[in-house]
Amino acid sequence: MKTLLIAGFQCKELNEVLSRLDFKLHYIDKYDQNNIPNNCALCLIDLRKGNIENEISHLVKSLVPKIHIIVLINKSQLEIKNITTFIAQYAWDFCTSPIDPERLEKCLGHGIGLSKLKQQHHEPKLEQTGKETEPSVYQSDVMQQLFRQVERVAPTDIPVLIRGESGTGKELVATKLHQLSSRKDRPLITVNCGAMAAGLIQSDLFGHEKGAFTGATSNRKGKIALADGGTLLLDEIGDLPAELQVNLLRFLQEGLYDSVGGGKSQSADVRILAATHVDLESAIDKGRFRLDLYYRLNGITINTPRLEERRDDIIGLANRFIRMYSNEYGLVAKPLSQSACHALLNYSWPGNVRELINRVRRAVVLCDMPQISAQNLELANIDKKRHIALSLKTLKDNAEKQALQQAILIADGQVELAASYLDISRATFYRLMDKHDL
Repeated sequence: MKTLLIAGFQCKELNEVLSRLDFKLHYIDKYDQNNIPNNCALCLIDLRKGNIENEISHLVKSLVPKIHIIVLINKSQLEIKNITTFIAQYAWDFCTSPIDPERLEKCLGHGIGLSKLKQQHHEPKLEQTGKETEPSVYQSDVMQQLFRQVERVAPTDIPVLIRGESGTGKELVATKLHQLSSRKDRPLITVNCGAMAAGLIQSDLFGHEKGAFTGATSNRKGKIALADGGTLLLDEIGDLPAELQVNLLRFLQEGLYDSVGGGKSQSADVRILAATHVDLESAIDKGRFRLDLYYRLNGITINTPRLEERRDDIIGLANRFIRMYSNEYGLVAKPLSQSACHALLNYSWPGNVRELINRVRRAVVLCDMPQISAQNLELANIDKKRHIALSLKTLKDNAEKQALQQAILIADGQVELAASYLDISRATFYRLMDKHDL
């Protein structure tokens, strides 16, 4: 029996026709993309009883490319611009009422056949292209712009500094840069500069020779040697100790490094990526980070946006994580309720995508209802909390803007002097001016 997705309105007449045509019907709504059978090739959208094309567009964008859309409408709706635009954008074909079973059967049969052909011959694999085959959950303009920037930068060997708050996906960007580069068949090695013990960082990065220190019972390659020919990601580079910054700078300038206890310089060919949530300009002002190292790392800067700045992605990401953890834990993937979707879209997400992952994972495990609710996500009282958070943020931003304006007036427009009044760097002052559109 063939499986057919149905979206829109349930219609007894349509159900009877499709049952006679030997279709197994699977009804979904605009937030329910989690439990779609793998063998689905078609989605029939019934728009005859109301103007819901805007609501159903979210669902259509989330369906995998192999699923073809067929729209069912009344003939009179062909005069409605929104309907015809929806059909032109998303539909493979459309049928009109009254339902002609023979015409509908041919339409559905052709759609299934074409979908199977595309699935066999045109579905790229992740390991071949470095791109994901599942539909992109990144619908927001800011993420589309980010990935366009990644695609332009990836083929080069220029160093990239990836900046953004914790949990915004800096490692994802680094992985994409590596996968889309000519080094994709060589390793991507990550060094977490903020998680290593201070006394072991140099050994971990540059390697050590046997007998170099107590416990060094054999030679060991460092992360740089392991990344030879590939990519080295220096994660949380802002936390790198000052004494190690000198050695790293030499490697970036000359391509040479010394292992601990080694008597001969070694070389390695690696592409350098660095990621940080730290304000490096401020760290430079305070003497915690070297300016020359900053310029070596900052060939091109890519900024990862906060989840709050990309709300168009939130539902798609949540659904992806629901599928992921449901599969991992052997559970049935449950759809998000409307209350859950409302809460997800109205939360401020201080922990960004990492917080979203944690909330969804808990909800997948603990939900004992047919749908995941706002309570399962621990976001039931979100409107009140968001109001408080927004009020605090507004007060902080207003105070910051007022301080900048006063400093500019007192310094008579001299930026360097105004920055000194506020005890911040000139670069930070310019960035804050840009933030507040001064």
